[in-house]
Amino acid sequence: MNLMEKMNSNFKENKMFYLLVLTFFFVGILLGAYTIKYMDGIDAKDLSDYFTAFIKSINNQEIKTNELLFSIIKNNFLTILLIIALGFTVFGAPIILIVDLIKGFTLGYTFSFLLTTFEGKGIWIALTSTVPQNLLYVPFFVGISIISLELSSMKIKEKFFGVTRFNKVMSNGLIIKLSFFFILFIIGVFIECYLSPGLIRLVLTKVYKIT
Repeated sequence: MNLMEKMNSNFKENKMFYLLVLTFFFVGILLGAYTIKYMDGIDAKDLSDYFTAFIKSINNQEIKTNELLFSIIKNNFLTILLIIALGFTVFGAPIILIVDLIKGFTLGYTFSFLLTTFEGKGIWIALTSTVPQNLLYVPFFVGISIISLELSSMKIKEKFFGVTRFNKVMSNGLIIKLSFFFILFIIGVFIECYLSPGLIRLVLTKVYKIT
């Protein structure tokens, strides 16, 4: 069985998990986007002023990549650990979905806010600061959430129905899948740390003429 066949088989077996995770994630994105729309004008202006000052500092100061790398890993570590740990519990599934909702909300909120800064012309800032790394972060979080939901489902079947499906073959498959998704995450981290700041600086100097 080749890779595409394995992926297709996994999707058919766990399509309900795919549907749940993607639904909660995208509902979170929509909620985040609408939160910006209905934010109080004063709060929105304060946030916009803060962000403008922040991106100007990015443009004028040397970026400490080691500190940025540590910050990115630290900000994601607890969420990743929580999602995976919940997979080994019987009632972890609802919490995993709530975490996905929150991740989606954060992404939607951030993108929508950046989109509306600079008098509504923040499209390039929004694209360069959020899209490159999230092209990898989103599949990563969706992937590990589905894996954790699979594990939690097995725990439920084992506890309440006496069905034991977890074996050495499944364990090896789990390690392979997690390894694949963590590779995506690591690439995303390096993009956010080493590529995105340069793209943001390019947009600020060439598009918005901020010096």
